Amino acid sequence: MLAIIVIIAFFGLIGVMGFVVYRQLQKTDPTKMDTSVGDNISSAQEFLPFEDIRDKMILLGAHRYRAVIECSSTNYNLKTDGEKVMIESSFQRFINSISFPITFYIQTKVIDNSKMLEALKEEIETSMKVFPQLKEYGSLYFNEMAGLSSYIGNNKQKKKYIIVPYDEAVNLTDLSDSEKYEFSANELRNRASIIVEGLSGVDVKARILDTKDLAELVFSSYHKDNYTHVENIVNGEFLTLLTQGENNHLEKMTEDARLDWILYEAQMRIQTELLNAQVPDFMKKTFDDSIRELDVLRDKTSGYYKQRDVAYNQSSDLIDNEGNNSANSIQE
Repeated sequence: MLAIIVIIAFFGLIGVMGFVVYRQLQKTDPTKMDTSVGDNISSAQEFLPFEDIRDKMILLGAHRYRAVIECSSTNYNLKTDGEKVMIESSFQRFINSISFPITFYIQTKVIDNSKMLEALKEEIETSMKVFPQLKEYGSLYFNEMAGLSSYIGNNKQKKKYIIVPYDEAVNLTDLSDSEKYEFSANELRNRASIIVEGLSGVDVKARILDTKDLAELVFSSYHKDNYTHVENIVNGEFLTLLTQGENNHLEKMTEDARLDWILYEAQMRIQTELLNAQVPDFMKKTFDDSIRELDVLRDKTSGYYKQRDVAYNQSSDLIDNEGNNSANSIQE
């Protein structure tokens, strides 16, 4: 009797183990694997970390919004020592004046010339109807432009952005959702305008991205043709042209230096905000004259940084001349 019980228990254990193995094999069967797709998901939009893009804003949900500003570059390394000090001072004052957080975002992506080439092809075809004798030249020109990236050895495009947030609308408990939206949109536009105006003082052209540009930026962030930008992060390329701002120029700036800096910043703002705007030619001439008059005024008042640059250049030339003379004497 005991032997029968043991045999039944043994076969029962084998049956349980067999069932467990069978269930595990079912889970690993490719045709029956769980795809984790729920019936309640209606579109891919639900996987994205934002609700919508409209009115020049990215809507993150829960009354959180983002505006994005595209910024140009300034040739910092080509500036004189005096101009570098003034640029750093203007940027320092700009950063100190901001009362809300911002994020600097640098995006590197492969240049897409498809739209440009398509427009060029249409222009060439239109021109060929009037000048058919230039057909060979037009074809050659199009092929050269199509392979321009390979000729210059660079098909990457690096753009700089500043992301401006507004998350405080959740605290406006007395307003409706639509009122919170309107209030947030106005506040975000004001913040972005402050950034654009502040950057003009350091000769950086900035513009607030519209809805179409925002959609393109987000799309390009999710669809990159390659991942070579990771190497740029590792080797520090993204940080090579960023200054640390270790010196507090505003704290030790003299009155002469401050006056020259203010006049220089006025020149930069005229050049950035007015000369680049769509204005008639006679107005541009007026702006050019204003920049020259400010330059003359800098010379008359103090010209602090200009004088320092001249003195530095003269001393450098003197050292070079003395070095050349010494070398010539040794050779003789």
